[in-house]
Amino acid sequence: MSLQEFKENHSAVKDFYEGKTIFLTGGSGFLGKLFIEKWIKCGVREILLLLRSKKGISPEERLKAVLKKEAVFVNYEQQPELYLSKLKVIEGDISKPGLAISNDDLDYVIKHTNIILHSAADVRFDESLKESVETNVRGTDHLLKIAENCENLEVFVHVSSAFSQCIHETVEEKFYKPIIDPLELIKLVENEPHLDEFEAMSKKIVEPWPNTYAFTKALAEEVVRQRRTKLPIAIVRPSIVTSTYSDPIPGWTDNFYGFNGVVSGAGTGVLRIFHIHDEYKANIIPADIVINGTLVAAYYAAKHPQEENVFNCTMDENYTTWGDIRNDCLSQKGVVAVKKSLWIPTYNTTRYYYVASFLQIFYHLIPAVFFDLVLRFRGETPQILRLYRKVHRFSDVLRFFTNHQFQFATNRMRQVLDGMEIVDRYLFPCDMKSVVWSKFGVNHIRGCRVYLLGEPWDTNEEALQIHKRRQLIHWCMLGVIYSCYVLVALRLLEAAVHFWVQLQSAPAIPVVVVCTPSRCVVSSLTMVSLEEFRAYRSPLKDFYEGKYVLLTGGSGFLGKLLIEKLIK
Repeated sequence: MSLQEFKENHSAVKDFYEGKTIFLTGGSGFLGKLFIEKWIKCGVREILLLLRSKKGISPEERLKAVLKKEAVFVNYEQQPELYLSKLKVIEGDISKPGLAISNDDLDYVIKHTNIILHSAADVRFDESLKESVETNVRGTDHLLKIAENCENLEVFVHVSSAFSQCIHETVEEKFYKPIIDPLELIKLVENEPHLDEFEAMSKKIVEPWPNTYAFTKALAEEVVRQRRTKLPIAIVRPSIVTSTYSDPIPGWTDNFYGFNGVVSGAGTGVLRIFHIHDEYKANIIPADIVINGTLVAAYYAAKHPQEENVFNCTMDENYTTWGDIRNDCLSQKGVVAVKKSLWIPTYNTTRYYYVASFLQIFYHLIPAVFFDLVLRFRGETPQILRLYRKVHRFSDVLRFFTNHQFQFATNRMRQVLDGMEIVDRYLFPCDMKSVVWSKFGVNHIRGCRVYLLGEPWDTNEEALQIHKRRQLIHWCMLGVIYSCYVLVALRLLEAAVHFWVQLQSAPAIPVVVVCTPSRCVVSSLTMVSLEEFRAYRSPLKDFYEGKYVLLTGGSGFLGKLLIEKLIK
């Protein structure tokens, strides 16, 4: 939908945002960029972006670079002045005390802000507890303190995670009180002189949550809950956010986190075995469903501030499984290809952890050593084995979410969706029931190719030709490998037949046979009579025959057995 078409439609949700000043954290992140594009269409007065300097680049320069680079800003090339006039940088850092905002900027935020949307977070699952607390918990607390001073605030929206409460059998749309006071933990992090000891205890502190991200998101929700009597608030809990379904463009994404990394890894032939339960719900959700759902939920919360405005934004009403997603992706194997792939896509899954770990040796590590040897032979730096170490860390991080069943209640979100006007449903599509998963799979694969791997769609035919050549080489290599397997099997069969022939010609005494490459050792399994024993000749038996034997310990256990054997 063009910007002009969007503006010509009037709706309750769009009118709510029109002319408003919005303070956004996480504006340079994946969801933040989509929020900006949507608000520009809504005709907001101003978007205040909390941005920090990074690698010597000022926040203003970073913003301009993002606007030029990202395809999601579909109208920027035609109307750059529109975007620049609506966006104002507030220099700061969500992980710093007080967000590191200057007094002048803070005064501006307090006087002009109508809506605060907090989407900034440290999303690394393996981050230290200290860093996660400083960003996800303390940052939320300090932002709420600013919100309490805003003169015209209509709603505070916190983008959380559906997995913040994953320790519960069914995650309801309500607040859950955590096992530890988040404000006490903030004080502990700020005042603890022995951070090494603190991090050593972090695993016990975080349990039963799977990682520091989910744990600190739960604590951040508690920080928000403690302010609900002072502020109109809303909490939105999306599950695993993936590329866009259709709004503003299909398949857009900008990061390799979560499911995006799995698809990109499989599509480039890097990820060949993955620990995942194919029959479990995938718990992914398109980013534009999250964006539109959040904007609608914020509108509802502003109109109903007295309610417990917690919204689960998940796929439960229209779910697909990891196996179905896998099949949808593999159906594009001969349709979409990547030029910069390591090898042809061969994506295998197993629900068993130890099986996956074992198969990684053959699917990942052995090929990695081979490719690194080739690179070293060509005078290049070996890097494939290092790449697979990252892949395996990535797999370990995701394992909890891809091998557990989660249940999320969506009653309140459904109530809001059912109450939307037709025009709002058109302008802010956020109903999971409208998602066709096979269509999503196609768009997602193409989006990863174009937006993540940086290969324009017009190079797909060339990539397919490369793919066909690699497929031929792949089949030839498999032919050689399987031929070796057949040769080994034939040799083993030949040895087994030879042994069987020898066994048939041996004396008919029940025996056990232990074979080595040079000889076979035969030993009796049953007791035979004295006459039967003497009827057989052997070098060992002949050695003892007719000899005088002096035996000590003859009354003992072994002595008795020796007497019986020597008499025979």
